Amino acid sequence: MLTRRQFVCNASLLAFAGCQAGEPVPRRYPFTLGVASGDPTASSVVLWTRLAPEPLNDGTLVDELGVDWVIASDAALTQVVQTGQVMAQPGNAHCVHVEPTKLRPNTVYYYQFEASGASSPIGRTKTLPRPGTDLDKFTIALTSCMEYSLGYFSALRDLVVRQPDLVIHNGDYIYEAPSGTLRPYPVSPEARTLADYRSLYAQYRQDAALREAHAQFPWIVLWDDHEVVNDSGPNHYLPSSRNAAMSDSEYKLRRSAATKAFLEHMPLRAALPGRDRERPVFYERQVIGNLLELSCLDVRSYRDTPVCIENKSMGFADCADAHNPARSMLGETQEQWLYKNFGSAGCKWNGLVQTTVMAPFDRKAGPEVNFETDGWDNYAANRDRILQHIEQHELRNCVTLGGNIHAYYAGTVGTKLTEIVTTSVTASGGGSERYDDVNGRRDENPGLQYFDNRYRGYTLLEFDQNKIAVTLRTVSDIEVEDSPVSTLATLSIDDGKVGATVVGGGHAGDFTGKNATFR
Repeated sequence: MLTRRQFVCNASLLAFAGCQAGEPVPRRYPFTLGVASGDPTASSVVLWTRLAPEPLNDGTLVDELGVDWVIASDAALTQVVQTGQVMAQPGNAHCVHVEPTKLRPNTVYYYQFEASGASSPIGRTKTLPRPGTDLDKFTIALTSCMEYSLGYFSALRDLVVRQPDLVIHNGDYIYEAPSGTLRPYPVSPEARTLADYRSLYAQYRQDAALREAHAQFPWIVLWDDHEVVNDSGPNHYLPSSRNAAMSDSEYKLRRSAATKAFLEHMPLRAALPGRDRERPVFYERQVIGNLLELSCLDVRSYRDTPVCIENKSMGFADCADAHNPARSMLGETQEQWLYKNFGSAGCKWNGLVQTTVMAPFDRKAGPEVNFETDGWDNYAANRDRILQHIEQHELRNCVTLGGNIHAYYAGTVGTKLTEIVTTSVTASGGGSERYDDVNGRRDENPGLQYFDNRYRGYTLLEFDQNKIAVTLRTVSDIEVEDSPVSTLATLSIDDGKVGATVVGGGHAGDFTGKNATFR
């Protein structure tokens, strides 16, 4: 068994202060990607870091390395709750995941890693309130669609100031290919190999605001398409000029590589040692006191292949196959898991978290319709079954939280489900032409109550026993690293009501037209 000193001065590392001659350790600081925590429960949380002295060089370290960790109830780490040792393996890019257990509910903790005489930044995390306990308030920051090459993650800097209890990132944490030139991208023309995807996560974590947001709060991160390739599923993707020649076997290898890199770099339970990483489960459920139940869905891993596609288009005209009850967005196992659990906790609010818009959304003016091939409209029967579950069980205060469309969106799905969709952190939104088109055709999308694609940012949701206060926080200019962030609008979802009401506005702002290509 290795001693602590052998852990600290592992012989596979290069010279570093703190070890005696003959005990080589890394020359450079190993915690360049920071620390993170995620997937909290009332008694545990997943802690993460990666040893990466040269973060964009995947082959810098070649042997397994020892990492010590500590979690404490104070920021000075003097009131230690648990400690441990873990080996960072080259086969996992020297990423480590640990799970302290038997923690107190609804409690802030601090943690740190140490390797080879170097200490990581001190991270802060928080457990969830115990299910069923009285809870007055819980705040979630909802983020989506971070494209590194297009701009800085100033929205996350503002998020840190707002101090939510939990951050939910609901899709497109990375993009497999750049669509801008403001910041460097480590792959060209797009990521395909494990080394490519690892380099993307390492590049993204060079953003100081992203590192800080991970270090300050627990995250739930949902798996979506750009973590692999645009509009991807278990056996399909939308061909483009970059990948049209990709064979089925090449796509399978690419998806496997992307999945592995995602698991390596996210603080997820699916990534814990002993989990089945060949068939990871990315859907989960949290019950937060008596206030909020969250069913976080995976709409990518189990979906049937899209139908009604014309000329490999992103859109389709409605057809019978899209309503085939045998088809599913979630897959049979996940659907049954959802129906068994959703609404069963008796909380004030029943939340679905998934990565796109659930309501029918016609994108074409006039009597003809055009729906997004990649979205729920292509799996209408699955959506209907969810609405039927809500109706049959007489569930109240149901809300779905989405992303993907690079726009703030609020509305209703059917008669019992409220929908809130957050805009992108940086990914392009389509500009004023799209804004005018969608808002000018509200009669064609009767569930739509609010839509604004012109701004980048995130959404803050404050749940209490009477309402959900929804604040749309927007970045003035994503091309400026310390850009100001302000409130575009505030909405309210009231207890017992379906839909959102606009209760206040912040700035109107002047849209500059930057990054106006919708992707």
